[in-house]
Amino acid sequence: MYRSFLAYRYLFSRIITFASLVVVAASVALLLIIISVMEGFQSGLQARIRGTSAALKVESKHYIGLRNPAQVADIVAGVKDVRATAPYVETLALFRPEGRAGEDYLDDRLLRVIDLERELSVGDLERYVAAVDAPLTYLPRDVRVLFSREWAAKLCRAREIEGETLPSIVVGQEALRREHILPGSIVYLTGYSPVTNLPRTKRFIVAGYFKTGLYELDSRGILMDWSSGDEFLGLRTEEGVPLASGVRAAVAPDFEDEEGLKAIRSRVQEAVERAGVLFTRTLTWREERAALIQAVRVEKAIMSLIIGMVVLFSGFMIFIILTLQVVEKTRDLGVLQSMGATSGGIVALYVSIGMTLCTFGATLGAAYGVTFCWGVNTIQRWIKLLTGYEVFPSTVYYLDTIPVRFQPWDLVFIIVPTLVVGLIASLVPALRAARNDPVVALRYE
Repeated sequence: MYRSFLAYRYLFSRIITFASLVVVAASVALLLIIISVMEGFQSGLQARIRGTSAALKVESKHYIGLRNPAQVADIVAGVKDVRATAPYVETLALFRPEGRAGEDYLDDRLLRVIDLERELSVGDLERYVAAVDAPLTYLPRDVRVLFSREWAAKLCRAREIEGETLPSIVVGQEALRREHILPGSIVYLTGYSPVTNLPRTKRFIVAGYFKTGLYELDSRGILMDWSSGDEFLGLRTEEGVPLASGVRAAVAPDFEDEEGLKAIRSRVQEAVERAGVLFTRTLTWREERAALIQAVRVEKAIMSLIIGMVVLFSGFMIFIILTLQVVEKTRDLGVLQSMGATSGGIVALYVSIGMTLCTFGATLGAAYGVTFCWGVNTIQRWIKLLTGYEVFPSTVYYLDTIPVRFQPWDLVFIIVPTLVVGLIASLVPALRAARNDPVVALRYE
C-alpha cells in the first residue's frame, strides 16, 4: 500500500516529471504518424504500380524480339488461373512537337504499343482515361473512340490538315501541364525498327491524355494502337512474322497475392518453354518494380529508426528523473528500510513510477497519433479553407490527399519497445535505490 502512495507523491512532486510524460507521448505519436504516412504512401505507390503493370508478363530478352506474340498470348491464356492476355511493345522514342526546334524541345519518351481490345481486359486503361482532370472533359471518355481513326480524322480536320489522316497517340496528362501539348498537337516521334535497327521518324496527332498517378508515366508515357505502331516501327520480320516486346497477363482475383502470382508464374514459364519459345523471362509485377518497392520499404525503416531515437531519449529522461529522485530521497529511503521496507519493495516503487510515466505517455501518444491520422486530411482542408494555404499541394507531391494507412500491429510495434525502454530506464535507478544502506543514509539524522 505504501508503494502506491509514495509513487503518487513522487510523480507529482516535480514539473519535470510531466515533461518526461510529454516526451514519451510526443515520441509515440510522432512515430505512429510517420509510420502510418509512409505505409499509406507505400500502399498507394504499389496500387499505382499494380494498375500500370499486369499481374504477370512474359518478355523477350532481346529488343522487341518476341516472335508471333498472338500465339504466345494464347499459350499463356491457356494456363490455369490466367484470365486474359495482351501483347505489347515497349521502347524509347524521341519526341519533338512540331514547330519547336532545338535540343530543348527534344526529349525521350516511353512508348507503349498496345492491342487495344486485349489490353482493356488486362489493364486499367479505361480508368486512366476517365481520370483526366475536369478541364479536359470535352475529350472522349470512351477509350475505343479516343484511339479510333474517326477521332484522329476529326482532329486533323480541325487542324486543317488536308489529304491525310495522321495516326494518333495518347500522352500522359503532365505533357499538357509541362509542355502545353494540346489535343490536336502535331508531334514527331523517332524510334528504332527491330528489323533494320535503323531510326524511323513519323508525324502523329495527339488524340488525348491518360492519368495513372505515377509521375514518370504521366510525364513521359505515350500510348499507341497496334496498327499505328506496326506502321511506325515495322513490327514484322522480312518473312512477315509479327514481333513484340512481350505478353501481359491478368490472373484470377484469388491469385493476386504474392504466393499465388509466383505459382502461376512457374506454370506460365513451363508452358512457354514447352512451346519452344526461347529467350524469354516471366516476371510478376512486384519483381518488375522490385527496386522501387524496396527503396520505399528501406526509406520507411530508416525514418522509423530515426524517429525511434526519440523513444530512447524519453527513456533517458525517465532514467535521469528517477536517478535524481533516488539521490534526493536517500533519507526517506533509509527511513523506509529501517521500518521494514524490503529491497524488492524499493525496486517495485521506482519501477512503478517509471512504468506509469511510460504507460500514460504511450496511451496519450497513441490516442493523439490515431486521431491525427484519421483526421489529417480534414485538418488540411480546414487550414486551406481558413488561411488559403495548401499544406499538401497535389501539383508538388502528385497526390490528391495525404496518404495514411493505420495498421494495428504498427501500434504494437511502437508501444511495446516504448514500454521496454521505460522498464530498463526504471530498473537502473531502482536497483541503485535498493542497494542503499539505511545506516549510512540516517547517520547524521
